[in-house]
Amino acid sequence: MFGRKWRKRIKRKTILLGLAGMIMLTGCSTVRETMAQLEMYGSNEKIAQSGDSYSYKLREGQADESGASLEFKQFTGVHTLWSADAEREATVTLDLDVGVKNGKFKVVHVRPDGEVIKLADASLGGEPVTIELPEGRSEIKIVGKKAYGHLEARFSDNETAHFQPVKIQ
Repeated sequence: MFGRKWRKRIKRKTILLGLAGMIMLTGCSTVRETMAQLEMYGSNEKIAQSGDSYSYKLREGQADESGASLEFKQFTGVHTLWSADAEREATVTLDLDVGVKNGKFKVVHVRPDGEVIKLADASLGGEPVTIELPEGRSEIKIVGKKAYGHLEARFSDNETAHFQPVKIQ
């Protein structure tokens, strides 16, 4: 039917076309989570570390000293929203409304000694959370694994301590 020369050409073209198709399919993702980011959700040790590692497909909103309003899609990793340097023990109330449509998501308090305390997870509707701040630097972080949803948070009764937003890059 075809000569040997033509069979080699057809085989070569088929292989090249298959490789090109595979490259196109694997290169179409707009968000690339690293393995480390995917593993952070279940590791309090990694959550407590200083420095953030996160990715969003979409993030709208911001965090400021009074609270946060965020809408997010495909959030993965650890993102510090607020930090506070308490000169003495203090108590702060945070009103949280968390809604997650897909994936895993939680809000945590990282104490100065490195202990991680979960404040909320995938669904918490408008409930106040009391945070006991020991002396030293505390942080409020969000942690996600391919999470789609929203976060509304407002500080109230925070005369004893003041959280500063961590700049979003």
